Amino acid sequence: MNYLKKLIANNTGVSSKNFFLVVITMIGCVLLLVPAFALTFEVIMNATISTSLEGFASYIAAVGTLFATAGITKAWSEKYEHKQPFYPQQEHFEETIEEKTEEPISEEE
Repeated sequence: MNYLKKLIANNTGVSSKNFFLVVITMIGCVLLLVPAFALTFEVIMNATISTSLEGFASYIAAVGTLFATAGITKAWSEKYEHKQPFYPQQEHFEETIEEKTEEPISEEE
């Protein structure tokens, strides 16, 4: 469960876009396993594939469209989002420290 929390987290907390992408990915993987299990079961029972495979191509394309929709939605929505690195690089961290320590001291008397 902790792994899923890390998947849906981003710089600002928990993201619904990340959640949508993770859920669609899990559902899509299950949907792609269904025809694989069906064909495997048919091969084990009949020792051949007698099912017409014409529908499988459109089924796989539909599931691929789900993946593409989730990915494009996330990519498009985060296109204009200005992010800071989640784990700041050492150079960025040092620059921030230097900026804070180099503040001019004003002497007001």
